[in-house]
Amino acid sequence: MRSARGGAATLRAVLDRPKLWRVTAALSALLLCAVLLACAQGSLTILTQRPTSAGSGAATQPTWERWCTSGRPRQDRTRLAFCARVQGRVLDSTAGPAPGEAHLALLSDFHIVIVRLPDFTARPGTGAEVLAIGPLFRARDGQREVQAFRFKRL
Repeated sequence: MRSARGGAATLRAVLDRPKLWRVTAALSALLLCAVLLACAQGSLTILTQRPTSAGSGAATQPTWERWCTSGRPRQDRTRLAFCARVQGRVLDSTAGPAPGEAHLALLSDFHIVIVRLPDFTARPGTGAEVLAIGPLFRARDGQREVQAFRFKRL
């Protein structure tokens, strides 16, 4: 019985330190700000439909749109959008099941996006900033996946 009372008294003594609580709260707030800042970097822009080349809307198309048709989109996945441009930090990179196939997980604009690199492209390391442009698909695991027709390390 005495050890339970002694333990409760020790716990009460530790919890009754306002300076410790203030320092802990300040460090937690700083950590939260750092995580939010890391997640906010990068950009994700999606073109849902193929733009029409005629008319006044052609002048407002992004300059990167031409890369959206420079390759052959895969047919084995559900296509979510005509094209996407994603810029962000590499969280991880893995080799795919086929020879020369590689995938990246990017943290971009509060999203995690998978990027399938062009075949036999060298994988960048964790933390590298990259840009990928291509059609947007639904990956097997439900994530959004960009098939990169254009890939560049920044």
